[in-house]
Amino acid sequence: MSKCFLLALIISILPLNRVYCSWQKDLGLLLASNNQEEINILITKVLKEKPNWRDVISFIKNSTWQKPDKTGIVIEKKIMCSDGITRPYITFIPSSYDPATPTPLVVYLHGGVSRTEIRDDRIEYAERKEYMRLAKKNGWMMVFPFGQKGATWWDSVGMKNILNIVRKTKRDYNIDDDRVWMTGFSDGASASFLFSMIYPTDFAAFVPLSGHMGVGGLSGKLPLYPANMSMSPLHAINTDIDNLYPAAKMRKMIDMARDAGANIHYREYNGIGHDFGYADEELPRIESFLDRNPRNSLPHHIEWKTGKSEFGKSYWLKINGISIGEPPAPWHIDSNLSLIDDRVSFGFFPDYEYEGSGVKVDGLSDGDTVSRRMGLKPADIIIKCNEMNILTIDDLDAFKVSVKRGEHINVVVKRSNQDVLLEGKIPNSETYLLFPRETPSAAVIADFMANTFSLETSRYGHGSILIHPDMVQLDQDVVVKLDGNTVFNGRIEPDIKFILKHYLENRDRKLLYVKEIMIQ
Repeated sequence: MSKCFLLALIISILPLNRVYCSWQKDLGLLLASNNQEEINILITKVLKEKPNWRDVISFIKNSTWQKPDKTGIVIEKKIMCSDGITRPYITFIPSSYDPATPTPLVVYLHGGVSRTEIRDDRIEYAERKEYMRLAKKNGWMMVFPFGQKGATWWDSVGMKNILNIVRKTKRDYNIDDDRVWMTGFSDGASASFLFSMIYPTDFAAFVPLSGHMGVGGLSGKLPLYPANMSMSPLHAINTDIDNLYPAAKMRKMIDMARDAGANIHYREYNGIGHDFGYADEELPRIESFLDRNPRNSLPHHIEWKTGKSEFGKSYWLKINGISIGEPPAPWHIDSNLSLIDDRVSFGFFPDYEYEGSGVKVDGLSDGDTVSRRMGLKPADIIIKCNEMNILTIDDLDAFKVSVKRGEHINVVVKRSNQDVLLEGKIPNSETYLLFPRETPSAAVIADFMANTFSLETSRYGHGSILIHPDMVQLDQDVVVKLDGNTVFNGRIEPDIKFILKHYLENRDRKLLYVKEIMIQ
């Protein structure tokens, strides 16, 4: 984006009957810029003018946007990911979009995220999603990130990509910060569970459709804690004959998570497999759930656990360090579930674009899988399993239901126009933890009331508290108590540089924090 365009943009959105200070023009350019070098220069210029911090916050809160050329359309955009690769995403702009009115945003995550290539039919995929009915009816904006192997919903590249798409959308459109919701099907649903346990601040609520709350920990090796789902409401659905995530097994996880404090409204459907066949009946309930669950931007009570400092932030509370050598406090309970893995899985990703007979292999899962042991290769087409002919993915699913752990199998694949017989064995059943544990966690129970913050901690090394002017009286002393001991008592002086940098990182006009109190 050129400086000339940015200046024209600022001139077009600032009312002509007002005289603007130079810091306001620079701040307008700053909010529209995506160049880090330019951002640093503009922050310095704004600070030199020494504006009042309240005026800076007011300017950000009253940001304006240009009207898009078209509305009621689905468009493809691109974004640079942290691995240096540019990936596409889809944006739906409702016909009712008004740049003067904050608009709700739905983030929809697709399934099959570990496939090698990003799907080709992206616009058609977004247009036919059942959620589009609700978006058009209610005037919601939607974004559809696209993941792949190396940028899944549970690796650092894919997770950052989702957050950056949300923040870029907030930069480009007037989004209601308190009505940003995440949903998805299969892997997208599993990611919705994941984000509710590590990134609740950016989202008001989550709707996992036919997912598994442990996938982010099992596949992404991330430390997940079900108690963290107390910070945002979830509306989860599973089905009884789902060959991947059957309701009978998922229900046990939901029960355990609820006992740990998770805020989950759970529903089940019978006679439906791993598909969104319950859409017509469930969409009105989802609509109602989202409508009654805007975000509570400044919760007075936070309970948070983390095994990594990078996932230590929940709203105004941050855990930046973990005292690994300390024993946990008596109340610090690590809720988990021991499960039996009796599901039959080959360990490959099917090519969903393949339209011929059989099931084409798009790529192989990492690790010691059945596919790797038997010698399956990408581009192989599975045409027979034991005595069962495989014409479609449904046939393969039916075969997996017919065999048990520990059995030997024969698979015929078409490879370079030749039929090749592969032999393998389904591993014996084994037990595993729903949430793998490699390192101890820190836990904090935090409250604020009448200028006083009280933190009860376990294995807490160090961290911080973010101060919002609506949380405390800034003309009075702020007190922070850590396990009953006062560790801070004094006035808070708002820091404009902190305000700007934090906003640019998060693009959240409802969470314009003015200062960070560091706690040892």
